Amino acid sequence: MPSPRTYSGRRAARDFLRRIREVYKLVADAELADAWPGNDVLIVGHGVTPSSRRGRPVHLSNGMYLNVEFTLRARDSAPLNLVTSRASYTYQAGQDVDDPRPLFTYQYDRNAPFPYPRCHLHVFAVPDAYAQERPFSRLHLPTRRVTLEQIVWHLIQEHDVEPRRDDWRQVLWRHEAWFRTIQQGRAWPYDRPFDPPGVS
Repeated sequence: MPSPRTYSGRRAARDFLRRIREVYKLVADAELADAWPGNDVLIVGHGVTPSSRRGRPVHLSNGMYLNVEFTLRARDSAPLNLVTSRASYTYQAGQDVDDPRPLFTYQYDRNAPFPYPRCHLHVFAVPDAYAQERPFSRLHLPTRRVTLEQIVWHLIQEHDVEPRRDDWRQVLWRHEAWFRTIQQGRAWPYDRPFDPPGVS
């Protein structure tokens, strides 16, 4: 039987899901699904199920594809709320999840088990002058926290993705402002990018 915290976590998820779905629908003619693979863990993405944490890419009006994935966990607080433990936005040329052809992927991993920035960008184009042994696409280029709102704005403004609502600017601004407001109470703005000295 699910724990009482599971029910509280699901109640806490409603507002997040409503907001993120409204932003997603500005460019995607598809639904973001949500699944609870375990107590107090919420997976969000197109086509996700309790047995799979992987979303499926969605066709955009410019012929490209977007794959959005979130993992959220319930956090003990009063009232109980959810925190994003992982976010991934991939802009790609094909829809094959087993053989994607991404242009870029932004990732945020709150509990990253590796010595790379929690917020980072992978770019899959290779500069001509790059001659290092490590593939360029495997580099974790450090960023600040990037929201889905910012990605959607970028796709509309610079990749000729047609917005599906005339008031898309107002929608993005409203949700981005909400995100910035809830981040103000964090001990480190937008989460510290890496651990301080002496913490492993």
